[in-house]
Amino acid sequence: MKADLILESNLIFDSVQDVPFAGFVAVKDNKILAVSSNPEEKQNYMDETTKVMSYEDKLIMPAFFDSHVHLVLAGMFKTFVDLGHLKSEEDCAKFCYDYAQANPVDGWLIGFNWYHFKWDNRCLPTRESLDKYFPDTPVVLLSSEAHSAWVNTKALEICGITKDTENPFSGVIERYENGEPTGFLDESAISLVTPYAFQFTKEQEKTFMKNFEAATLPLGITSIIDVKPYFGCDLGSMEILEEMEQDKELHMRVHGASDLFGDLDLAAEMSKKYHTEKIRYNLLKQFVDGVMPTHTALMTEDYSDAPGEKGFSLSELSLFESAVEEGHKRGLSIKIHAVGDQAVHLVLDWYENAIDKFGDTKARHAIEHCEAVLADDFARFGKLGVIPSMQPEHMGITPVWDEDPYRIVMGPDRIDMAFPLKSLLEGAGIMALGSDCPVVDNNPFLEIHRGFCRLHDDLQPEGGWGPDQKLTMAELLKNYTYGPAFSVSREDELGTLEVGKLADIVVIDGDLFHMSFQEIREASILTTIMDGEVVYEK
Repeated sequence: MKADLILESNLIFDSVQDVPFAGFVAVKDNKILAVSSNPEEKQNYMDETTKVMSYEDKLIMPAFFDSHVHLVLAGMFKTFVDLGHLKSEEDCAKFCYDYAQANPVDGWLIGFNWYHFKWDNRCLPTRESLDKYFPDTPVVLLSSEAHSAWVNTKALEICGITKDTENPFSGVIERYENGEPTGFLDESAISLVTPYAFQFTKEQEKTFMKNFEAATLPLGITSIIDVKPYFGCDLGSMEILEEMEQDKELHMRVHGASDLFGDLDLAAEMSKKYHTEKIRYNLLKQFVDGVMPTHTALMTEDYSDAPGEKGFSLSELSLFESAVEEGHKRGLSIKIHAVGDQAVHLVLDWYENAIDKFGDTKARHAIEHCEAVLADDFARFGKLGVIPSMQPEHMGITPVWDEDPYRIVMGPDRIDMAFPLKSLLEGAGIMALGSDCPVVDNNPFLEIHRGFCRLHDDLQPEGGWGPDQKLTMAELLKNYTYGPAFSVSREDELGTLEVGKLADIVVIDGDLFHMSFQEIREASILTTIMDGEVVYEK
């Protein structure tokens, strides 16, 4: 059989071996026809119609698979206001005003990525700064971690949030001394706003998805896991994705996760309805806790800067055991957000209980984030077959090490074991890497760089924090390709360059195995191939 396409290079990383080799990859239709280190074999797959793409010393490897994306939210991020580069509350408010002047807003003004830890005064924002520029337009701005929202007075009015509004379970409406809301909403208090602010038409939602795809293919990502549930809403319509696939507008493989606390009979039906090469919908998602910097991750010991505080759960813990049992029984793979070590321990208990009760149902469960893990729990991942889903770029949420909130909230005795990548990989035997976009950018080279060096942008701390938790380049690439594919039970189709697998392939502009830290971060994609077709070329 002759190939439609042959890619050749001195550097082919197949995500099976640990080092690249010289050779070629042959593609027929949408499948890999051959992978070889013998150049003489190339002629066996060629005729006058075969296209040959030669890359010399550029790295050819499987396309990236992002294991943790909020698809619609990320598409919104790539559509609306990005505040990540600004240094003060006033700068953010004025930037939103300038944006609205250039892009007239019909309805809500939506923005992302502000982070008060990066601001000069590090104080929480209030509605007054937004009211000055937006007295009549409702504004909602999500923080960089998407676990807090900053809104103006008009937004509070529309959503009916007043001094008499009670805090929702696991959420906080920040208030002035007189009880009036300041405009800062933490954790599940965001759910008071999303039903009003995130009401989108079908065309708007499709635009978000297309904008995400257009920005993602140049990053070499052809598969994602879309963790749809978000405070107060379930973002993203599978019907729209199905329509895009039918119209040949979809150039990604999307694996959707619905609400663990939703209708699981319906979820099981949807897993059968949406089961194509590009769309799967057999995952479930929920939150146990929040995030470290705001003391909402659930820890076994007190936060170092807040004696007596151990965080709290974002959902009723009593709901999880039965929900995990029901999801596992149906063979649905569950992904639970657990950042703190107590949260991770609880989730492992729930998974273990479900497995003991119903046996192996072929479900592949995961824990999202795992930023702190008890020493005795690492081995439990492997014993139970639970997959840690990690996002190394979260380590660099502030550019400067001295300003990093983790070293403040965890303290000097625990900081080196934050983001225990190596220990989790050794315990579980596999890992699913991703970005958590739009919490951080979904550029895989940022994640790879951070997991490889464990340094902040100022190259501190010297040697990296928790240097024994660094991953090798081979480990990072395998778990950004094969790992996520395994986590959704598609390791026979995706994640490696092997004969018979789907031809999702990328070419990188150099040799990641011999780049400096900074060169890794600045690496780029030359070519993205999805289903045997070039969908991006630099």
